[in-house]
Amino acid sequence: MDNLKQICFPAPGMCIGVTCSKTLTEQLVNTLTDGWQAYRSPARGYHDLLNIAINYTAVNTSVQEEAMPSIPLIETSYQNNRLVIGLYGKDGYATQHGIWVNFFGQMIQVDHYSRFQAYLEVRQGRPVNPMSPSRRGVIKDEALNRLCDFIRDSLFEHFSRTPIEEIDPLALMQFYHDYPAQASNLPCFVAARRKRYESGDDVSKMTSLFAPQVMSYENSPLLLADKARVVREDGTAYSREYGLHTFFELTGAAYKVMEADESRLDIRHLWWKPGEQIQVVNGCPQIFHKAGHWGLGTDQEPPTEWREINNHVVFAFSKPNNWNVGNVDFTVGGAEPQDFYQTDAWGGFDPQNGEGRSREEMSESYRESCEREIRNLIGNAVPNNFSWDDLLRFVPEGEQIIAVTPEYKSRRKHRPAGVILLLSNDEMVRLSLF
Repeated sequence: MDNLKQICFPAPGMCIGVTCSKTLTEQLVNTLTDGWQAYRSPARGYHDLLNIAINYTAVNTSVQEEAMPSIPLIETSYQNNRLVIGLYGKDGYATQHGIWVNFFGQMIQVDHYSRFQAYLEVRQGRPVNPMSPSRRGVIKDEALNRLCDFIRDSLFEHFSRTPIEEIDPLALMQFYHDYPAQASNLPCFVAARRKRYESGDDVSKMTSLFAPQVMSYENSPLLLADKARVVREDGTAYSREYGLHTFFELTGAAYKVMEADESRLDIRHLWWKPGEQIQVVNGCPQIFHKAGHWGLGTDQEPPTEWREINNHVVFAFSKPNNWNVGNVDFTVGGAEPQDFYQTDAWGGFDPQNGEGRSREEMSESYRESCEREIRNLIGNAVPNNFSWDDLLRFVPEGEQIIAVTPEYKSRRKHRPAGVILLLSNDEMVRLSLF
């Protein structure tokens, strides 16, 4: 008290004068006012209680951004104190500090693992009990348990009463993660529409989805399990990881369940019964069939109704490959073999690998393997847009190409069906075009 001095003019609030070194002064001012350090300032949180200035520079007293939910969902009152509840992150990540308490201006992080985040601004009463004397945390007691229960129940009420079209799908998915028992009683769940396979897509797009949607249990669309069931000639069935998306022109819009109480849903399994095998020349994989029939059943029970597949190419497999199409365990229905290796066979190409190969190197190898299968089917052949490298594969070592002559099926045709190579040893090599 001996160091307190009375000033000769009135001043609002409280003014503290301190004499110290210039270095300490600069450090103190920077701690409270510098932009990149401001989030650590002990003044943060007093926004509605104090106006603070140091050396005539205003100090930021707002609540730091990290204490507030990234996606606010609910603003309510808890024991007459403001409470904001929402998602911790826009990408659905969890946080170790799922609750922040602003206790009369002092910001306190609460150790509470969650994908949601709550901000409680205490301005009256004692809804939680801060640790004394430092208030470095909150005591884990019944008061904290009651707050956690209130947050959970508020979220349940939000998802129960909010119109489906207004519910954030990511938030609902996180509620299913954090509170599965309560989520199972909600009237809604999350699903995503499966994208159709586009000819030429690689395996990374074989299971693509549109953005998740919130849906009602009472009015759910066609829900399909991930794997297709394929029926062998002897009647036994096996599952295939990929290929389901080649059937969506037949099934219509189909959805994948993202988060739900699956016991309340009728999730169907697509079954495919390929037709008789199509014989191809010896040395080619015997993977081609007539299109056959498809239907919807369960994991173990086949469909009660089978539908014929007309004018449609479908296929299924489980083992993609990044080097050789021959290593993909395809079962193909309704495709012309040569056309398949030019287009849909790329569905089995896996651009991911752990062997240090570049995508370009893998793509080239896979393309060459597809062309090799085409040559097995139709004999020596090169692509329509062939390069010299394509032609030189058919030239014996030490020989040269003297002439390249197009070959037509008839005089009426404008596009050649093949080319004839005249070699330096006077031999001719006929190559089909594909």
